[in-house]
Parts: sequence; structure tokens; C-alpha cells
Amino acid sequence: MEIEFNTSRIASRDATQSVARPDAGPVAADNASFPNATSLDAQLRELANVRPDKIVLAKSLLADTNYPPLELLDRIAHLLAVNTKQ
Repeated sequence: MEIEFNTSRIASRDATQSVARPDAGPVAADNASFPNATSLDAQLRELANVRPDKIVLAKSLLADTNYPPLELLDRIAHLLAVNTKQ
């Protein structure tokens, strides 16, 4: 099977030819109301910067002598050793 590209069938377009663009239509007015968004914004402002449950978790992990596990420390040490050889 042989395929030939026939350039004579392609309509050439001159740079001076213009392309008609459709009208964008009327612009809608921005009259949207978002009462839930303002309520959510107010709730976000009232949130505390500190999460007490995470503080308790962090203190318990610091008090644990087996945290982080030795296996995890060994794996991190291995990754550091491999990446510093480069």
C-alpha cells in the first residue's frame, strides 16, 4: 500500500485573509450571592491556631523511648549514606 501526500488538495490561506469570529454575546452581571461562603469564612477565622489533640500526641511520642523505632532510624541512615556518596 502506498500513500502519497497531495498538497494540491489543501486550501492555502493567505496571511491577509481574516477569520470571522462569533460574537461573545452579552456579558452577565456579577450579582451572585454566597451566604454559605461568608459563614465558612467566619468559621475559619474562629479556628484555633493550636490543635490540642496533636499536642497530646506529640508529647506522648516524645516521652516514648522507642520512638522513632530503630528500624526507621536505620533506614534513614542508609538513605543518607547512599545519597551522600554521589
